[in-house]
Amino acid sequence: MKKLLAVFAVVLGFSTVSHADLLVEPYLGYEMGTTKDQDGKIEGTQLGLRLGYASPVIFWAALDGTLGVSAKFKPDSGSDEDAKRTSVYGVVGIDLPILLRGWVGYGFLNEVDLDDTGKLKGTSYKVGVGFTGLPFISLNLEYLDEKFTERGGVDLGTDMTNKSYVLSVSLPLEL
Repeated sequence: MKKLLAVFAVVLGFSTVSHADLLVEPYLGYEMGTTKDQDGKIEGTQLGLRLGYASPVIFWAALDGTLGVSAKFKPDSGSDEDAKRTSVYGVVGIDLPILLRGWVGYGFLNEVDLDDTGKLKGTSYKVGVGFTGLPFISLNLEYLDEKFTERGGVDLGTDMTNKSYVLSVSLPLEL
């Protein structure tokens, strides 16, 4: 019996030291940005989820999926269009013990579907900071830099760019 208890103690001891934390972080945000090479603005709400690994120290890595729930593309000339965003980023970040967190990400899937003129496709990156001083939630500010090279399956010839800021509230859970 003592040997069995000793084995349980060793197994449980190693499992608490070597376990991996699952990061689940849903978020809701509002995007405000300006576009070039079709001058205008993109504004709207975002719904997203970060899903990944959080180390017991300060490092985390995740896939970050964003869905533009309700967005508008407002060109300087012409009529406004409804837009829907679909983005997936690979993100790495750190959680500092001073109630701050930071992250960077590369968007390997980045699409904005405009109702009238087709789907924009391209690449992007993001840089974000969050304040975690409130119970359970994080208040976040992200900067997005996007380059669209394709519209409706046709090469644009020149890059259309979008530079946006996203204010969001998230619930970072480590399970």
